Amino acid sequence: KYAIIGNDSNCFCGNSPGTLQLDLQTCDTQCPKNQTQMCGGDNAASVYDTEVSAPGPPASINVVNTTETTLRVSWTAPQAYSFITGYMIRASITQTYSDFTRIPLEWRVSNDTFISELPNLQPGSTYNVSIAAINHDEEGSNVTVIAETVIGTPDPSPPDIEIKERRGDRLLVRIPEAKNINGPISMYRIVVSVELYQQGFITDTLGNFTYATEQGLPYYITAELDPDDIQNDFIIGDRSTYDGFYNAPLPLTNDIEVSLGIVSEKNHVKKIRYAESTKKIILNINEPEEVSPMVVALGAAIAIGVVLLLIGIGLVIILRKRIHLARLQQGSQSMPLSLSEPCVEIENSAFIQDEDERMDYYSNLK
Repeated sequence: KYAIIGNDSNCFCGNSPGTLQLDLQTCDTQCPKNQTQMCGGDNAASVYDTEVSAPGPPASINVVNTTETTLRVSWTAPQAYSFITGYMIRASITQTYSDFTRIPLEWRVSNDTFISELPNLQPGSTYNVSIAAINHDEEGSNVTVIAETVIGTPDPSPPDIEIKERRGDRLLVRIPEAKNINGPISMYRIVVSVELYQQGFITDTLGNFTYATEQGLPYYITAELDPDDIQNDFIIGDRSTYDGFYNAPLPLTNDIEVSLGIVSEKNHVKKIRYAESTKKIILNINEPEEVSPMVVALGAAIAIGVVLLLIGIGLVIILRKRIHLARLQQGSQSMPLSLSEPCVEIENSAFIQDEDERMDYYSNLK
């Protein structure tokens, strides 16, 4: 507000003109750069009103605490000011996971307040916080600080898992992409719940398959997938390990439920939310279990062998019948011939005698 110039052209700034006023003749030292003006005198200083009424910026600003929806900031008073009636605090989002339009927020506090909590902020968002001193309706320069709220519980609820095909003790599913306005989506969790004596699961006791087996729990986390891994279909029960979770084969003796969970993690803070609904899959003991390719190949080989064996037996039977018929035909051709009529002797004259010239040898024998 005031500029104070003393001997040797030393210049100072002040918020008040001082309490001891001297005569103008006391300031008799000419200013080095402008000799038409006086720059103080012996044990005296010239005081000039700069006509600047707005206070200067606060001397410092700090963030002392953060939560999901609040920031607590502190500051110190400006070094240069004439009169301060209060402070204006503003917070504007520079980065957020929310897709809603967020307008800048403002708070006005009294001139004796040097710490304040800023409410109604968006979780997991970065804010530019500024504080300026005000003199009635005139606002001075501000100081700024960048602060980030803590991530919140994922919102909205994760979507349902899409069931595509069951393959014995395995299940082919598609993991739909989730949405989270309160922070990043770090991982996708797949939870299997075996329906025995209760439905659903308790999140406080939810663990991997080994932990569930040891504790006798009918539910477990079967896999934890990176967001890039959900682009393709996933097989529940493929006996592989995903981020430390064993993807155990599904039981065939009970109905099961599968549900999706979202893991959000940032700045050493982890928040998890599971779907409000589940997909129930009926897997009973009468359903065929998936057969390995080796078993299928072995069964096919056995079937082919049986067919070839039957064909061979048939060929042997046909061949034996043909051999038997051939032997019968050969036996009939080798039998001796018997005369059915008297023989006719043929003379060397090369013609047959007439019937009347034939001799009756039978009568002669009598």
